[in-house]
Amino acid sequence: MSSAGHGIRPARAGDHAAAAALLAQVVPGRELTRERFTAWLGTTTVATVGGEVVGLCHGNHASATWQSFVVEPEPDPQWRCSYLDTLVVARAHRGRGIGVDLLERFLDAARAAGSTWAVLRPEPATPRQGAEELLAFYGGAGFVPLQHRLAHGLSNALVLGRPLVAHPEHVLQPLQVTPPRPGGRRAD
Repeated sequence: MSSAGHGIRPARAGDHAAAAALLAQVVPGRELTRERFTAWLGTTTVATVGGEVVGLCHGNHASATWQSFVVEPEPDPQWRCSYLDTLVVARAHRGRGIGVDLLERFLDAARAAGSTWAVLRPEPATPRQGAEELLAFYGGAGFVPLQHRLAHGLSNALVLGRPLVAHPEHVLQPLQVTPPRPGGRRAD
């Protein structure tokens, strides 16, 4: 067991149905096919309680996602960061440290792979539900909103990042937000 009665282990092919059900809880309509899940097996962990899969974490450690953000100094185009694609814990098991343990396992693997940054794009079930919970969870783990450099479909998406080493050679710039003026108008 990892802690508090739950375990963290690499995903297995037999975890597909549970993983698909977990993903459907937070991203309705995003189907996790057996083929896709099989391709994820080397980079996916699950959390279990009493043998039941109650958490899922998937990502990769060779992502070019950083190219969508302001990075200083500009890295070689081959530079990669770790990208956390999916982290979900069953609603009935939240608040027990399972998500934290899954995230820490991913970040440990990212460091072991040589990544100096981790990025993610959190997806609440709906834009109005769960966003505060996501920001609190990831903010508590040191993630901050990142500044986009490209005008594309994700330019309005919330993307978070955090360094994995004390002084990374390349820095993903945080989002600069102009505070509103009294009366609801922006100061810019």
